[in-house]
Amino acid sequence: MNLIVANIIGGIAFIVTLIAYHRKIKKKIFENMIIANVLDVIHYLVLGAYSGFITKVVALIRNFVIVKKEKFKWLSSKLVLVLFIIIYVITGYMTYTNIWSICCILAAIIYLIWCWNGNELQVKKAAFYCYSLWLIYNISVQSYAGITSNVVSIISTYIALMNERKKIKASNKKKQNRK
Repeated sequence: MNLIVANIIGGIAFIVTLIAYHRKIKKKIFENMIIANVLDVIHYLVLGAYSGFITKVVALIRNFVIVKKEKFKWLSSKLVLVLFIIIYVITGYMTYTNIWSICCILAAIIYLIWCWNGNELQVKKAAFYCYSLWLIYNISVQSYAGITSNVVSIISTYIALMNERKKIKASNKKKQNRK
Protein backbone atom coordinates (compact mmCIF):
# COMPACT_ATOMS: atom_id res chain seq x y z
CA MET A 1 0.00 0.00 0.00
CA ASN A 2 2.89 2.39 0.82
CA LEU A 3 4.32 1.78 -2.66
CA ILE A 4 1.05 2.85 -4.29
CA VAL A 5 0.58 5.93 -2.08
CA ALA A 6 4.22 6.97 -2.53
CA ASN A 7 4.00 6.68 -6.32
CA ILE A 8 0.75 8.66 -6.44
CA ILE A 9 2.43 11.45 -4.46
CA GLY A 10 5.50 11.18 -6.73
CA GLY A 11 3.24 11.38 -9.79
CA ILE A 12 1.64 14.56 -8.48
CA ALA A 13 5.14 15.98 -7.85
CA PHE A 14 6.05 15.18 -11.46
CA ILE A 15 2.93 16.95 -12.79
CA VAL A 16 3.63 20.02 -10.61
CA THR A 17 7.21 20.05 -11.95
CA LEU A 18 5.96 19.95 -15.55
CA ILE A 19 3.62 22.85 -14.82
CA ALA A 20 6.50 24.80 -13.27
CA TYR A 21 8.52 24.71 -16.48
CA HIS A 22 5.63 26.32 -18.35
CA ARG A 23 5.32 29.26 -15.97
CA LYS A 24 6.60 32.58 -17.26
CA ILE A 25 7.40 34.35 -14.00
CA LYS A 26 10.50 33.17 -12.10
CA LYS A 27 8.72 33.51 -8.74
CA LYS A 28 5.89 31.24 -9.94
CA ILE A 29 8.38 28.68 -11.28
CA PHE A 30 10.12 28.70 -7.91
CA GLU A 31 6.82 28.34 -6.03
CA ASN A 32 5.84 25.32 -8.13
CA MET A 33 9.28 23.75 -7.64
CA ILE A 34 8.99 24.17 -3.86
CA ILE A 35 5.63 22.36 -3.94
CA ALA A 36 7.11 19.61 -6.16
CA ASN A 37 10.13 19.23 -3.86
CA VAL A 38 7.93 18.98 -0.75
CA LEU A 39 5.85 16.30 -2.49
CA ASP A 40 9.07 14.50 -3.47
CA VAL A 41 10.23 14.62 0.15
CA ILE A 42 6.98 12.95 1.23
CA HIS A 43 7.18 10.52 -1.72
CA TYR A 44 10.65 9.25 -0.74
CA LEU A 45 9.82 9.19 2.97
CA VAL A 46 6.74 6.98 2.36
CA LEU A 47 8.86 4.73 0.13
CA GLY A 48 11.41 4.40 2.92
CA ALA A 49 14.01 5.69 0.46
CA TYR A 50 15.97 7.76 2.95
CA SER A 51 18.82 8.83 0.66
CA GLY A 52 16.28 10.28 -1.78
CA PHE A 53 14.35 11.81 1.10
CA ILE A 54 17.34 13.60 2.66
CA THR A 55 18.68 14.64 -0.74
CA LYS A 56 15.38 16.37 -1.52
CA VAL A 57 15.30 18.04 1.92
CA VAL A 58 18.79 19.48 1.35
CA ALA A 59 17.78 20.41 -2.23
CA LEU A 60 14.93 22.52 -0.87
CA ILE A 61 17.43 24.49 1.23
CA ARG A 62 19.96 24.57 -1.63
CA ASN A 63 17.40 25.98 -4.09
CA PHE A 64 16.41 28.66 -1.61
CA VAL A 65 20.06 29.64 -1.16
CA ILE A 66 20.74 29.65 -4.92
CA VAL A 67 17.80 32.00 -5.48
CA LYS A 68 18.80 34.26 -2.56
CA LYS A 69 22.51 34.41 -3.40
CA GLU A 70 21.78 37.08 -6.01
CA LYS A 71 20.39 39.31 -3.26
CA PHE A 72 22.81 38.34 -0.50
CA LYS A 73 26.30 38.22 -2.00
CA TRP A 74 27.82 36.38 0.98
CA LEU A 75 25.75 33.34 -0.01
CA SER A 76 27.83 33.15 -3.23
CA SER A 77 30.90 32.29 -1.18
CA LYS A 78 32.78 29.08 -1.99
CA LEU A 79 32.46 28.32 1.71
CA VAL A 80 28.66 27.97 1.31
CA LEU A 81 29.21 25.68 -1.69
CA VAL A 82 31.67 23.52 0.29
CA LEU A 83 29.26 23.45 3.24
CA PHE A 84 26.52 22.02 1.01
CA ILE A 85 28.90 19.39 -0.38
CA ILE A 86 29.87 18.40 3.17
CA ILE A 87 26.19 18.18 4.15
CA TYR A 88 25.48 15.93 1.15
CA VAL A 89 28.45 13.68 1.97
CA ILE A 90 27.45 13.37 5.63
CA THR A 91 23.79 12.71 4.85
CA GLY A 92 24.82 10.22 2.17
CA TYR A 93 26.94 8.37 4.72
CA MET A 94 24.12 8.43 7.27
CA THR A 95 21.51 7.09 4.83
CA TYR A 96 23.72 4.61 2.97
CA THR A 97 21.93 1.30 2.38
CA ASN A 98 23.61 0.01 -0.79
CA ILE A 99 25.63 1.22 -3.77
CA TRP A 100 22.47 2.56 -5.43
CA SER A 101 21.72 4.88 -2.51
CA ILE A 102 24.83 6.85 -3.43
CA CYS A 103 23.41 7.76 -6.86
CA CYS A 104 21.05 10.51 -5.68
CA ILE A 105 23.68 12.00 -3.37
CA LEU A 106 26.23 12.02 -6.20
CA ALA A 107 23.64 13.57 -8.54
CA ALA A 108 22.94 16.32 -6.01
CA ILE A 109 26.64 17.13 -5.60
CA ILE A 110 27.25 17.21 -9.38
CA TYR A 111 24.22 19.42 -9.91
CA LEU A 112 25.25 21.76 -7.11
CA ILE A 113 28.81 22.20 -8.37
CA TRP A 114 27.85 22.74 -12.01
CA CYS A 115 24.93 25.02 -11.23
CA TRP A 116 26.57 27.14 -8.57
CA ASN A 117 28.23 29.43 -11.09
CA GLY A 118 27.64 27.60 -14.35
CA ASN A 119 26.07 28.85 -17.52
CA GLU A 120 22.87 27.46 -19.08
CA LEU A 121 24.69 24.87 -21.20
CA GLN A 122 26.60 23.56 -18.16
CA VAL A 123 23.35 23.34 -16.19
CA LYS A 124 21.72 21.33 -19.00
CA LYS A 125 24.69 18.95 -19.20
CA ALA A 126 24.68 18.52 -15.43
CA ALA A 127 20.94 17.86 -15.47
CA PHE A 128 21.38 15.13 -18.10
CA TYR A 129 23.92 13.25 -15.97
CA CYS A 130 21.98 13.85 -12.76
CA TYR A 131 18.70 12.59 -14.19
CA SER A 132 20.53 9.44 -15.25
CA LEU A 133 21.83 8.89 -11.70
CA TRP A 134 18.39 9.58 -10.26
CA LEU A 135 16.94 7.04 -12.72
CA ILE A 136 19.25 4.35 -11.34
CA TYR A 137 18.27 5.28 -7.79
CA ASN A 138 14.55 5.36 -8.57
CA ILE A 139 14.72 1.91 -10.18
CA SER A 140 16.41 0.59 -7.03
CA VAL A 141 13.70 1.98 -4.70
CA GLN A 142 10.75 1.16 -7.01
CA SER A 143 9.77 4.79 -7.52
CA TYR A 144 7.76 4.37 -10.71
CA ALA A 145 6.79 8.03 -10.66
CA GLY A 146 10.48 8.91 -10.31
CA ILE A 147 11.42 6.55 -13.15
CA THR A 148 8.80 8.13 -15.42
CA SER A 149 9.92 11.63 -14.45
CA ASN A 150 13.58 10.79 -15.06
CA VAL A 151 12.99 9.18 -18.47
CA VAL A 152 10.95 12.20 -19.62
CA SER A 153 13.59 14.57 -18.21
CA ILE A 154 16.48 12.68 -19.83
CA ILE A 155 14.78 12.77 -23.23
CA SER A 156 13.83 16.43 -22.84
CA THR A 157 17.31 17.44 -21.70
CA TYR A 158 18.92 15.46 -24.53
CA ILE A 159 16.74 17.29 -27.06
CA ALA A 160 17.63 20.64 -25.44
CA LEU A 161 21.36 19.77 -25.61
CA MET A 162 21.08 18.76 -29.27
CA ASN A 163 19.24 22.01 -30.09
CA GLU A 164 21.92 23.97 -28.26
CA ARG A 165 24.60 22.11 -30.23
CA LYS A 166 22.85 22.97 -33.52
CA LYS A 167 22.70 26.65 -32.52
CA ILE A 168 26.42 26.67 -31.72
CA LYS A 169 27.27 25.00 -35.04
CA ALA A 170 25.06 27.45 -36.96
CA SER A 171 26.65 30.38 -35.14
CA ASN A 172 30.17 29.12 -35.88
CA LYS A 173 29.24 28.58 -39.53
CA LYS A 174 27.95 32.16 -39.80
CA LYS A 175 31.20 33.46 -38.27
CA GLN A 176 33.29 31.45 -40.78
CA ASN A 177 31.18 32.70 -43.71
CA ARG A 178 31.76 36.32 -42.65
CA LYS A 179 35.55 35.86 -42.79
